[in-house]
Amino acid sequence: MVLKALTLPALLLLGAGAWAEEDTSFTVETAGIQQQPVEVPGLPPGLLVKGLHENPRTGMSSSVLTYPEGFREPRHYHETCGHYMYILKGRIRTPEGVLTPGMFAYAAPGERHGPFEVLEPSEALFYTDGPLDFIVDATE
Repeated sequence: MVLKALTLPALLLLGAGAWAEEDTSFTVETAGIQQQPVEVPGLPPGLLVKGLHENPRTGMSSSVLTYPEGFREPRHYHETCGHYMYILKGRIRTPEGVLTPGMFAYAAPGERHGPFEVLEPSEALFYTDGPLDFIVDATE
């Protein structure tokens, strides 16, 4: 399953968050940004996103993701970006071990990662270095 060029504004329908003009500096009062449910083909329901920033020139974005307990993300990869996750709270099981608060993970473009299982309600700062696509690894 392939979902190409799924950018944060598309996920949020240009709802909340800071949409900077090109590469300008800005500050965001995140308490005023509401979490929004996000539906991505290949992912179960329940994922919430709080969009913080997107650069329309590069497609880079940052957000806070909230995962419900029991959420299962299949093995997948991204062709158009690498992504970074800093765990703020909760526990997420990966094939390499359990991610806990304070841990940092990076997934390079084209590198398969997952599956993931959320062991308790969890939050992560999520950053992409280009437009986000989501491709379920059909070989699993």
